[in-house]
Amino acid sequence: MLSRASLVMLGALTIAPQPALSADDMARWCVDVSVPRDEIVAHNGKWIELTPDQWQFLRGVYAMNPQTPPGLPYGDKAVLARINDNTAGMVFFIDGDKACTPMLAPPELLTLMQEVASGSINHQGAGL
Repeated sequence: MLSRASLVMLGALTIAPQPALSADDMARWCVDVSVPRDEIVAHNGKWIELTPDQWQFLRGVYAMNPQTPPGLPYGDKAVLARINDNTAGMVFFIDGDKACTPMLAPPELLTLMQEVASGSINHQGAGL
């Protein structure tokens, strides 16, 4: 089974072989979608296409995450890669046949993603 560190390494390896071009060059942050998908499937994992609402939500998370490159991620949809017995996951933003800009999804984020998918909104706190 892949551990959390292995998921992070998988994300890093999927972008590492790409040439270091300008920050605006999509090839720098993308690989053929089959690379991470086949690795996840080979480890009996799941490759889960996310809803449009989850994709939009994760774009905002990505943009505010200090561990991701500045700006919005590439692509027009997202997938979640999960390995059995691992509480975390890895989000890949999908642009055509490319998996781009991987982002670690800790358990807390996975919970929020489920809430977004189900349409349940949980406002905590006293409000204004």
